[in-house]
Amino acid sequence: MTEKQKIYAFVSIALIGLTVILYALFSDEILCRKVEIEFADTGTQNIISKKDIEQIVFSEYKNLLGSPIDNVNLDMLERKIEQFPSVKKADVFKKINGVLGIKIEQRKPILRVFSDSGNGFYIDEEGELMPLSKKGTVRILAANGNINYNYKNGIVKVKSDTAIGETLKDLYALAKYINADDFLNAQIEQIYVTGKKEYELIPLAGNQIIMLGDMFNYDKKLNRLKYFYLHYISRLAWKNYKYINLKYKGQIVCTERQ
Repeated sequence: MTEKQKIYAFVSIALIGLTVILYALFSDEILCRKVEIEFADTGTQNIISKKDIEQIVFSEYKNLLGSPIDNVNLDMLERKIEQFPSVKKADVFKKINGVLGIKIEQRKPILRVFSDSGNGFYIDEEGELMPLSKKGTVRILAANGNINYNYKNGIVKVKSDTAIGETLKDLYALAKYINADDFLNAQIEQIYVTGKKEYELIPLAGNQIIMLGDMFNYDKKLNRLKYFYLHYISRLAWKNYKYINLKYKGQIVCTERQ
């Protein structure tokens, strides 16, 4: 490095240091000129919009733009945004150029529920209920049938909420198990709850009904189903079968169409 390059590097570092010091001393005078919102999980479908987050921000700070950015309570705003049921985590920070940055991590729904009340909702991977997305339908496993629960938004957790019935807990357990298995997740598109509180699975391909029965040993039943799909169903004229019954211990009973 030449002497001239050394001087240039020293001046550059000094200017950067001076900028940081001036920002620390006079940040009170920096006015908010913009709010920038980004989603951490850009590879997935957004279930909330930037407009949803902007509404929360500007309901707390109506005159935010053009006001000192230091007036924003970052911790309080993060907590406020995280109260939105579809938000898992919010990170709010100030940028050096008067921009308020907000980074959002969304909750990941694994099941869409159609209840008897007609009020649909999602259950996310951590067992928390979420309102349906205003941005369109998320392509995930669906559940319908005899599901008696009226979700009125807000934070509701399947595991700990005492008002949650066994049906939603069962559906969450099934959805979590199916979602964690790539093969089953690709095969099953719907769970139906019967009047006897038993569970039927509807495959994506074909028009069979998979009779799971109750939740006793549901994981073993689903493992048998997976083995059956992988090793036997390709050899059978499976389109001729109406029911695949997993209720019986250690067995799979198929019923042909009449």
